[in-house]
Amino acid sequence: MKLCRFELKSQPGEIRSGLVYSGKVYETDGSQSIAVHEADAVRPLSPVGRPPSIRFFRLQGSALPVTSEDHMPMYFHGNPSALYGPSQSIPKPAAIAHLDFEPYLVGIVGSDGVNIPVENADNYLLGFTLALMLVSRELIREESDAKAGFGRSFDVGGAIGPVITTPDDLDESLVEETPARKYGLSVVTRINGVEVGRGDIAELPATFAELLAAASDSGPVRSGDLIAIGPIATSETQQFLEVGDDIQVSVEHLGTLSLKVS
Repeated sequence: MKLCRFELKSQPGEIRSGLVYSGKVYETDGSQSIAVHEADAVRPLSPVGRPPSIRFFRLQGSALPVTSEDHMPMYFHGNPSALYGPSQSIPKPAAIAHLDFEPYLVGIVGSDGVNIPVENADNYLLGFTLALMLVSRELIREESDAKAGFGRSFDVGGAIGPVITTPDDLDESLVEETPARKYGLSVVTRINGVEVGRGDIAELPATFAELLAAASDSGPVRSGDLIAIGPIATSETQQFLEVGDDIQVSVEHLGTLSLKVS
């Protein structure tokens, strides 16, 4: 299934939820369809609203940093208030000279848990979506040098969406099932319509089950929490963003997410 949140262009401000199927949006009341809308009649919103938390498992090159004793993948917490819906404009802060972007694959936790074993962790995932985070390269360097962890560098904001794709929709893309589900999904990133990166989700160094197990090892995870891994399909050449730039990430079977720098 493709789960979504949206508003009608003719009735802005009224948040609705539903399913996307065959190019149409089926509005639901939580148990059944109550209306059908053409895609061009709706404005998509963030499919997760404002999540309780977002954990970023950020790659260093093609690897995840791990703790020295138990070799668990390391993560940092992002700012849920800085997440926007699909196809929205995010202002470029005047104080940031080197604005860049990082695409992430995101898993949405569907139920509460703690100390979740890897072999059971897939059962805790509601589905998957995408995130495009705007980041400050100069602040990332300063925070890395200070060993303070990432914070302000990720506070510019980011887009999330376009929908939540449930795991059953990805069964045909499975490349491994044991001890956890691993998918083969192609990824493409573009700036102003020009391809700048390409890859495949199968190349990631960890499954979402492993990430969720690591996240729940030192504390609970809650329904609605986001688990993000990336950046995925990044450009090999440095290209800082300017006002007016359109950024896009497309993942096979998950859709296309875009944002504009304003």
